Amino acid sequence: MNWRDFVKNWDIKLLSLVLAMIVWAGVTGRRTAEMELTVPLEVRNLAPGFAVAGPVPREVVVTVAGPRILLLKLRSEKIIIPLDARGIGEGKTLYAGLDRRLRLPSEVEITRLFPSTVELRLLRSSTVHKPQ
Repeated sequence: MNWRDFVKNWDIKLLSLVLAMIVWAGVTGRRTAEMELTVPLEVRNLAPGFAVAGPVPREVVVTVAGPRILLLKLRSEKIIIPLDARGIGEGKTLYAGLDRRLRLPSEVEITRLFPSTVELRLLRSSTVHKPQ
């Protein structure tokens, strides 16, 4: 086999290669997979004069399922779950439905989230005692 045989019908060979790559990407991209993510929690809009008292989880563990290619992309993105404290006064507030606060592509489904609820306790900052 010489060089001429190799380059003969090069346009059809190139087209075949491109079509094969498209089919391969379509098949592998549609495979569903499952992945576990550790997502940080972030308290936002805390009113002046208030502080978070007591332990609050720093992160939640989320298991997601969806197309493998989207899950690989998610791994590189910075994902957080915001806890909005706007308008919340002194006392305890329970945040449920954390899955709805998570911004994910529509093709990705949350299969597990732990913890599923977070309790936030706010006190006036002058009454919060700091350990010495």
